[in-house]
Amino acid sequence: MTRSRVLAALLLLAALTALTACGVPTHGSASKVRSKDVPFGLLRTENGSSASGDSGHEEALIYFAKNGRLVASSRRLEPPVTVQSVVRALGRGPNQVEIAAGVRSALPDKNPVSRVSLSSGTARVDLARPFTALSSSDQIVALGQLVYTLTGRPGVGLVRFTLLGRSTEVPRADGSLTAARVSRDDYLAIAPSPTP
Repeated sequence: MTRSRVLAALLLLAALTALTACGVPTHGSASKVRSKDVPFGLLRTENGSSASGDSGHEEALIYFAKNGRLVASSRRLEPPVTVQSVVRALGRGPNQVEIAAGVRSALPDKNPVSRVSLSSGTARVDLARPFTALSSSDQIVALGQLVYTLTGRPGVGLVRFTLLGRSTEVPRADGSLTAARVSRDDYLAIAPSPTP
């Protein structure tokens, strides 16, 4: 081998070594990534949603009622879809096609809650005063609508209700009262019918 070929081979070997050294480091075990190092807000659970369409809107399921049971309805919402935006969509009620099909909302008005927030997987819902005027059966359906809509969002598993900022008992689907957090399991009796 000539001296220039040896030199070229050494340069090529040095270049390959440098390239492989610049790759992703290997570890013998998993390591924890700091929250601040996760890009694009991927850890924000309130921003989860299904795929967005061509218009940039995101699909979200909200729940209304028909014949005493909950029914799912899809809405296209501006991203990011949050617990607040799904409750606002729920407050707007069913559209004309849904109303013609017998779908209704048991919620008392367009602003069914005073405030909604999310913390550690629990949506916190402060009910507005008109909620107290509902019949007990409509209260159950209205609560079921809120619970199913909110727990349908990624990162939400439970809902805690307050009334006018104070702890309150709410009825489950079986009529029993609770001041604890509730889940879909508490409203299975009015759950949407399985699709065939």
